[in-house]
Amino acid sequence: MSSILFEKKRADIDSIRARLATILVGLCLSFLWQVQPFLQQQMAREALALHPWLPTGLFSVGVLLGALLSILFIRLGDWRRLTLIGGLVSGAAFLIAGLVPGVTVLLSCLGLAGLFAGFGLSAVVTCLGDTANPVSSFGWLLMLQGLVAVALHNLLPSIPDSVGFQQGLMAVAGAAFLAIPVSRLMPSRGSKRVSLLSNTDSGLSAVLLLSLAGGTLLFLAAGVLWYLSAPLAVAMQLSVGGPLILALLLVRAAGGLLAALLGARVGYLVPIGLAAVLVLSALGLLHFISGEISYLVAFGLIGFAGFFVAAYAMGLLAGLDSSGRFAPLVLAMPVAGLLVGHLVAGKLAGGQSPSILWIVVGLLWVVGSLALIWAGRRTHR
Repeated sequence: MSSILFEKKRADIDSIRARLATILVGLCLSFLWQVQPFLQQQMAREALALHPWLPTGLFSVGVLLGALLSILFIRLGDWRRLTLIGGLVSGAAFLIAGLVPGVTVLLSCLGLAGLFAGFGLSAVVTCLGDTANPVSSFGWLLMLQGLVAVALHNLLPSIPDSVGFQQGLMAVAGAAFLAIPVSRLMPSRGSKRVSLLSNTDSGLSAVLLLSLAGGTLLFLAAGVLWYLSAPLAVAMQLSVGGPLILALLLVRAAGGLLAALLGARVGYLVPIGLAAVLVLSALGLLHFISGEISYLVAFGLIGFAGFFVAAYAMGLLAGLDSSGRFAPLVLAMPVAGLLVGHLVAGKLAGGQSPSILWIVVGLLWVVGSLALIWAGRRTHR
């Protein structure tokens, strides 16, 4: 009986419309991450007494908590209702933060927005993970995420100075509210069902945990590199901006596109190994060769490899979760990895030589890649 408590006519989860709607909902609920550069710029311009990473960091902590809590109910309810609630509450929280001044109100609303956005985003990754080819589905998500970053990069210089930090939060609220009507095009549930009365497949398997750990290490390493990219350009006295940043953003989207086109038909060994070779080559460039060209090539390789392998790490974790109960971990993995990566980078950047940084990042990437390859060899995909 418990398996049909929320039974509804099911949309085709593999249809283009369903997947596109699901991806658009994900982009709407995660829009704060996309406009982070603008918000940080406005915080500096308005001299707000906040660390530039605090607003998005607090939102990310809320998303992480929402993802972990979603494990308890992600298979028992209607995904459309869950994303509707997530868009409604997170949008309202962003709107209050944009309208009501005060640091306490701001931080409280950002944490609440992150929590409910985490519920909605958990439904998004669970839905994409249930598709016939989750690697391809996550690749399309990452590609569109990269294209949104390109569009915003072109749009931000044209935004008038009168648009400040709080107006930016109101725009984020609008994006969250947009997820509500789009969510009606999502499937209400997927192919993996969980019964309230069943205790089978209730635990995390060793291979699933290994995949989770390996993917988290890759995202942690990516977080370190993302945090250090701008300070490194300043330290090297490089003039990196405008068209060059646009090129780096386009390369990241290309990594997601390649993963979407290849999917899991080539397995996991070759894509994960290729990404590792590209990242290690990039770190070698940063260590041995200085200058704008080596910097751009290195971070171009890192961006391409990062978006490319992210689809495989997320798809592998979704595929290994046979019961589907732990699907929100597909969201928790990159959020936790990037959060910790930013914290680690802040510590490593303080007086450490670049050589130590590249060695640490390289080791993290190698260990994470080996864990994913080992786990990937034990899946039928």
